[in-house]
Amino acid sequence: MRLRQIEIFRAVMLTGTVSEAARLLHVSQPVVTRVLQHAEATLGFRLFERVKGRLQATPEATALYGDVERLYGEIERVRRVSESLRHKGAGRLRVAATPSLANPLLVPAVRRFCARHPDTQVQVLTHHTDEIVQGLLANQIDLGFAFAPPRHEAIASEPVASGQMLLAVPRGEPLLPSSPRARRADVPMQRLVERPFIAYDDNSSLGLLVRQTLARNALEPRSMLEVQTYSLALALVDAGLGLTLLDQYTALGASPERVSLHTVKPALAFEIQALRASHRGSSSLADDMRAQFAGAALQLAATLPARLEAPAVSFEHVPR
Repeated sequence: MRLRQIEIFRAVMLTGTVSEAARLLHVSQPVVTRVLQHAEATLGFRLFERVKGRLQATPEATALYGDVERLYGEIERVRRVSESLRHKGAGRLRVAATPSLANPLLVPAVRRFCARHPDTQVQVLTHHTDEIVQGLLANQIDLGFAFAPPRHEAIASEPVASGQMLLAVPRGEPLLPSSPRARRADVPMQRLVERPFIAYDDNSSLGLLVRQTLARNALEPRSMLEVQTYSLALALVDAGLGLTLLDQYTALGASPERVSLHTVKPALAFEIQALRASHRGSSSLADDMRAQFAGAALQLAATLPARLEAPAVSFEHVPR
């Protein structure tokens, strides 16, 4: 079907009559009738039957209508962007982040960006890292943010933030008694392996970092719960179901009344990367979104020292 045929087909589906469809599109009734007849001849089946003075969609037309509406939505989006570009010089940006980066960092970054570019249309998405990469390659995403993604020859990446893993502990199950002397000493992780531990069953960079660190230190925590996202792991800690290792940005979203955060030694560091398709140049809008994301990360990271509590947790052997 041609674009004009799609437009008229949709108008008749919405209004139910040729006259109303013509009025909606500001054309004559013979034009609507002629285009519909040509569309039916091209398709090889009838789209409408006349029933009591109105056009009733055939089963084939009903099946076709869902795809037409989706296509029409994309056409309208192109129209709005082109109008914005013509009148205001604005544009459109499609940005994605992994679920754990969305709330703590992407949301404040988008808020900052929209304040600076009020006429720009922003599509905000959450995907896992491999889905972000595929979206960039398929030109469905302009800019993505993820924890240390695997290298890809067609993806350009650059660090926009860094951080460290923290141990998140339910407030009702402190690591040590509250005496000042006890809190001055680091707690060896080996003393915590019998506590319920929330593990990760994904193959993300941070999930692998946690598993490799535990394996390297010959630690096998009692993992009765496994999750795929860090935000869900935090929710389970908040519910008192166990302790876990979290990236600092997710961890800082924890309620101080219900979750305590502890430094890990030696530091388990990570980077957050900004991703784009290397065969497409970076736009000024994407550059600014990247800058706003980096600014949001710095602002949130500045709150970390006030949230950390003693004792620290050490993967190095500490004598009992």
